[in-house]
Amino acid sequence: MGHAIPETWVEKLFVKMDTIYGAPFADMWRAADADEMKSTWRQGLSAANLTDEGLRRGVAALFRTKRPPNLPEFIELCSPTPAMYRQSPLALTDEQRTPPEQAREQLAKVHDLATDTLHQHSGENGVEWAYRIIRRYRNGEHITIHQLQLANEAIAAFNVTHGKNENNHVREPGSDDE
Repeated sequence: MGHAIPETWVEKLFVKMDTIYGAPFADMWRAADADEMKSTWRQGLSAANLTDEGLRRGVAALFRTKRPPNLPEFIELCSPTPAMYRQSPLALTDEQRTPPEQAREQLAKVHDLATDTLHQHSGENGVEWAYRIIRRYRNGEHITIHQLQLANEAIAAFNVTHGKNENNHVREPGSDDE
């Protein structure tokens, strides 16, 4: 048998259910001997090894339950929500902290990677990467439709300000300013 549930606790539980449910609760137990019923509930709650937290969870669940529960239903209300239905904490609220020295190392790596990428593509005219994607596609490499669409949109946007106009003239930014 689990830890003993005090008689006063069962009394308070029944008063709470009577207050919440009123006549439906009284009708549910009309034919039962009140003392025997409370004794059975006390034994059942003790046998279920419910913790104080579980019992509080069950009482809180009464406010969301439309009809008064019987003993097995109340014990089920006291059970924690299965893990697959629990709301997971958001990753952004994770309380784990990165030590400052490790954070500095990671930021330095990100900085080095960004600098290397910038130097690799510093000679490009702004959309050379998009032309490379289109060349790879034309050469039969697997390119996703999203990559191809993004490359075409980048080239079109670049041509509006830096490329050729409809007369096939290369334009300089600001050359058509009046």
